[in-house]
Amino acid sequence: MEAIKAVLAELRSIVPFDSASVQELRGGKLVIVGGIGFEDVDVIIGESFDIHNADSPNGEVIYRKTPFRVADTEKYRAFRRGLHVGADIRSWLGVPIVEGDEILGMFALDKREPGFYTPEHERAAVLFAPRIADEMARLRSRNAS
Repeated sequence: MEAIKAVLAELRSIVPFDSASVQELRGGKLVIVGGIGFEDVDVIIGESFDIHNADSPNGEVIYRKTPFRVADTEKYRAFRRGLHVGADIRSWLGVPIVEGDEILGMFALDKREPGFYTPEHERAAVLFAPRIADEMARLRSRNAS
């Protein structure tokens, strides 16, 4: 998980965010396997999102296999519940993590300022997806051993 944090920290110097999570696709759920910027990151590890839930934009990233920006999270109930309560996330950027034709998951960048993320932020964030995919593969192989 430290390697994922290091990649996210580097990404933060290029694309600003208040918090970020890396989510691995496991069946019909995205499970948080890493993150930074949270009060207690250990609390969110293992939390999951149903990709079929229309109250959350995470599924859009998985189904489209393309980045998805949300200018104002107010239209998604998931941002007002559960682990999002008190986080005051207003802008969100989700980026798929793809290896070949397989979607491994996604990473999400959160900002407290509505309308923050731009197409330029999106293009820059996409460049980090292969590095995060590599770290996820290393994490999976370590856990399998």
